[in-house]
Amino acid sequence: MECLYQPNLTPETMSLTIRGEEFRHLWALRLRAGERILLTSGVGLCAIAVLTHISKLEATLRIEEVHPNYGEDTRRVGLAIGILESRERMEFALEKATELGITDFYPLACEFSQKKTISLERLQAKAVAAVKQCKRSHVPVIHPPLRVEELLENSKKWTTIILADMEGVELRGDTHEASTLVFIGTEGGFSPKELTALRADSRTVRLFLGERRLRAETAAIAALCRV
Repeated sequence: MECLYQPNLTPETMSLTIRGEEFRHLWALRLRAGERILLTSGVGLCAIAVLTHISKLEATLRIEEVHPNYGEDTRRVGLAIGILESRERMEFALEKATELGITDFYPLACEFSQKKTISLERLQAKAVAAVKQCKRSHVPVIHPPLRVEELLENSKKWTTIILADMEGVELRGDTHEASTLVFIGTEGGFSPKELTALRADSRTVRLFLGERRLRAETAAIAALCRV
């Protein structure tokens, strides 16, 4: 069953008319009247709908079932990653992290980052596409870039911080924490000042990912699979 993004979907919605970009996606699927499709609101709701009518400009859907928090975990998991010089690699990290269930994405303006800014609009679009691909009901919150110290000051909602660290320990399986924020450095890693701040935080667990040198996006995936 394919998935469409419909931010106006509510528990009371009985039918929807699809136009614009999502309609073009629906048209490309060559679906016929009577076929089912999954809808996601991106804010915690999915619905199974039946295609009742389709023309060259729009399609009409009838809602059959509504599922709150479809495809979601009970925990909050965030990813804070240094802004990478390659836009494609940064977007790849977000895409895979979204598929793995993150609820928040923090681009970090690290001291060693070659770039300090990033297009939040592009990141939002990539996150929506990933949500449609993996069929979940929440689009991760894309936060504006912050320095490491700024994020630590404003991250009190996170009960545990995971720091990918060559001097860390191995973790296996679910940490079972209510909310976990994973920190991954940029291509050049974290600066000594940033590492000191992260290691000094009482919530920090230092995670060892192995002896091999990993790209930042690979380290993000590996870390998220262990929390």
